[in-house]
Amino acid sequence: MMQPRLSPRLNVGLATLLVWALAAGSVAFWALRLGGGGPLVGAPVAGGPAPGGVAVDTRDVARALGVAGPAPAAPAAEVSGRLALRGVVTHGGGGAALIAVDGKPARPVRVGAAVEGVEGGWTLRAVTPRTAVVAAGGREARLEMPPLSARSSARDAVAPVRAPGAPPAAVLPMTAMPAPTTYPSR
Repeated sequence: MMQPRLSPRLNVGLATLLVWALAAGSVAFWALRLGGGGPLVGAPVAGGPAPGGVAVDTRDVARALGVAGPAPAAPAAEVSGRLALRGVVTHGGGGAALIAVDGKPARPVRVGAAVEGVEGGWTLRAVTPRTAVVAAGGREARLEMPPLSARSSARDAVAPVRAPGAPPAAVLPMTAMPAPTTYPSR
């Protein structure tokens, strides 16, 4: 099978186009390099001072435009007294923590999620193997795991508490399991 060849005139046209494209690219590069003007100016950072030297408080601007602000956050000392860290799971940059609020059963909270039961928009910011950091409105509170002696043991989770005078739980007799049946191979 014979493949069609490009005409010599088309070959010359494509080569000419390539040379002119390279020439135009070179001219554009040197024009930008030599006549680029003054130094580059970085974009203003949100929440930072404006380029003219005037600092703008974004919360005041938002309030002036009618945006309802978040509820005021409780002081970090007050929140850390209400929260208790019961467990931590770390995974790369994320993870979760078991946090008890006001002595209630602990609930899992993922990094970045709000801590339920606490006013002021407190969220779990970060976890380490022994600590969790909750934050709201620029304030932070660090929660630490209790020492080993203060933690509950596995026995606490298994052994139910029974009222005085109550009979012990029923003990079921063990039954013998039948021997497995074996079949002859073919």
